[in-house]
Amino acid sequence: MEENGQMRVVDTDHLTPPTASNDLYASRKSVYDRLLSGMPEVTVCVLAYNRLEKTRRCVESILKYTQGITYELLLVDNGSEDGTLEYFQSIQYQNKKILHITKNLGALYATNLAMRSFSGRYFALVINDAIVTKNWLSNLLRCFESDPRIGMVTPGASNVSNLQEIPLSFSSYEEMQRKAAVYNQSDPRKWEQRVRLVAIIYLLKREVVDLIGLDDPGFFHDFEEDDLSARVRRAGYKLMVCMDTFIHHDHDFRHGEEKDQAEFQASIEAGRKNFMDKYHGLDSWSDMSNYEVYLNIGAVQAGRASAPEILGVDVMCGMPILQIKNELRRKGVLEAGTSAFTTQAKHYCDLQTVCDHVACDRIERLADFLENRRFDYIVLGNAVNTYAEIPRLLRLLLGALRPSGTLFLKLRNSLDITTYLSMMGRSFQLDEFVSLISMEQFNQILELLEVKTCRITRIPHEMDRKSQEMLRAALENSGLASDVQAAMDRLLTREYGYCMTK
Repeated sequence: MEENGQMRVVDTDHLTPPTASNDLYASRKSVYDRLLSGMPEVTVCVLAYNRLEKTRRCVESILKYTQGITYELLLVDNGSEDGTLEYFQSIQYQNKKILHITKNLGALYATNLAMRSFSGRYFALVINDAIVTKNWLSNLLRCFESDPRIGMVTPGASNVSNLQEIPLSFSSYEEMQRKAAVYNQSDPRKWEQRVRLVAIIYLLKREVVDLIGLDDPGFFHDFEEDDLSARVRRAGYKLMVCMDTFIHHDHDFRHGEEKDQAEFQASIEAGRKNFMDKYHGLDSWSDMSNYEVYLNIGAVQAGRASAPEILGVDVMCGMPILQIKNELRRKGVLEAGTSAFTTQAKHYCDLQTVCDHVACDRIERLADFLENRRFDYIVLGNAVNTYAEIPRLLRLLLGALRPSGTLFLKLRNSLDITTYLSMMGRSFQLDEFVSLISMEQFNQILELLEVKTCRITRIPHEMDRKSQEMLRAALENSGLASDVQAAMDRLLTREYGYCMTK
């Protein structure tokens, strides 16, 4: 651009107009591919605050293992006091840019400055305790290129939560790089769609950055990744974890490395509340991270549809649906149709970001939604005994299955530890109505409905070892249980997970 007096000249002579398309995402891609002609494919942004040795390992890994891709190296010194700026200045890389922030005002402030300053087609944010590995960036870009609706991608890693961890064991950085080089082979079967991402490293398309804007300053303390995930999805884009790509997170988050635990807990609580305030009661943890531990589709039977249909009923924001879809993908089934029925209006918008078809209504209207529809997999998110007319609901869901289809559901254990403690005089807050039906009684209903096969999984309560020992001692001393271990298992079972085949 040139400025002459009060006139600003924008030179577009070297650009070509975009191609018209009736596909929204293809149209955006066409525009940005032309506008960014001649720009670096990726801006790799390293965000650093002190920890110079970790920063050095991070940058050296980027320079060594980012091959075959034109990239801008954007180095952000977020008010470091340990020589980080001088190190950045010493780095020999032609397409380098340094942002020096004189005082640390938080990672979000630094990230937003970087987002205003990058030149690439993609923006890759790398925190300074990450160590990248061979093929890291090319693998992530290959995932992007597979679908124009993918907007945010992150690799698998060590020392990360949210079921994004890859268990690659090693005893040195050199061994880690050797093993990662073998592991990091691009494999679309290992790409997982998610509702929420935890990002040690993440890539965003430039059009996504322009659409969703900078990070919300209301999350300067915590939950900025949760907010970013929600905004990317609600702009119409998918979130993907590339579990075919390992990077090392050089940080022991499980034991609170370099964190004051009281301050960290206060930050978490504030961020969680702010997220709920922004999204009208939506809880990032319970509504967006509701992984079901018992979901296992087993072997994909011959004769099943090449693109199976999945239905989720009351599955919050849809993670159980994506669990099934991702497991099918790991087994080589790359395409699947997705539908959802919810009785909670607050989940409707987010379900639309991960499903092809969504309806919101009273559970009594589920029959209308299921009319003339058939599914290969159905998952019921709420425990089946939180609904009225259990046999009718089961008949509806089983009737909507294709031959050899699978129904997943949970039965809340009405004879668990809370019932036992209630008999001892303890009181508990009633979160929802639960019918008092035992597993044996529920199994009799399944027999009447002629369920062919059924696999049952115990889903336990979370209870520390000391409390378990006290419970065992109480059972042993009472003499009421002929089999103490069996009694323990029943009391500590929160729910039973059922996988049944029609």
